Amino acid sequence: MKRVDHSFPLPVFTINKNFIIQSYSKEAEDHFVITENFMDLFDEGSLSKLKKWINPEVKKVTLEVQLKPYGNASNPVTCDLHVKWNNDLHAEVLLILKDDQMERVTTMMNQLRARLNDTNFQLLEEKEKLEEALELNNRLSAPFITLTPDTALIPLFGDLSLDKMDVIEEPLLHRVNQGGMERVLLDFTGVGDIPKDGAQALKSLTASLFYMGAAVVITGVRPEQVPKLQQIRFPVDVSYLHSLQQAVSRYCLHYDPSSS
Repeated sequence: MKRVDHSFPLPVFTINKNFIIQSYSKEAEDHFVITENFMDLFDEGSLSKLKKWINPEVKKVTLEVQLKPYGNASNPVTCDLHVKWNNDLHAEVLLILKDDQMERVTTMMNQLRARLNDTNFQLLEEKEKLEEALELNNRLSAPFITLTPDTALIPLFGDLSLDKMDVIEEPLLHRVNQGGMERVLLDFTGVGDIPKDGAQALKSLTASLFYMGAAVVITGVRPEQVPKLQQIRFPVDVSYLHSLQQAVSRYCLHYDPSSS
């Protein structure tokens, strides 16, 4: 293996069919640590491509491959590899290195990808915290209050969205069943909007309470909410009272604890 002067001001190698370096140019010596085997210059990911295409049966070929990091490079370096076989024993190989800007772009992309990964993880954590907070808020929007051994009050707050109804339905049904409640007061004094999907979920809740043996009494309905409640067409007999005070007066003030 020897260094030779070459007409191309680029890294040039002469190799045999076993990838052993026979000679190399000054530019090759300036760029690389010259070893006996030509394959030692390349990143592992490019070796299979090189072995497939650099052989005497393929007289001329141009490949884009990755060199191992060298000099100040921290990542594999892309280059164009031009191979021409002079005969079945020896080939000339010309390396045209990509602009250093390519390495800078690759480094910047790797840094950006790392930052995006960190940001995505942080966003996922924040999303999970937000979902937990929203679920807690929905649960607190329908507290379960025992007024008497057979009557429970559920004051509803905010918009009756589908998500809210989905969150509150199961624990409320569990409390009613566990306490053997005969009557449930649903107070609408603090309710905002009643969207269509939330109204259907409310319909399902009242039906479930009915099948559990609990009567449903709705109180505190405002005039603008009446049309939406009428459209629900509850599948059971639901009673309405003007205010929560009226319901408490009717079902709780005259309750005699000694009768239970």
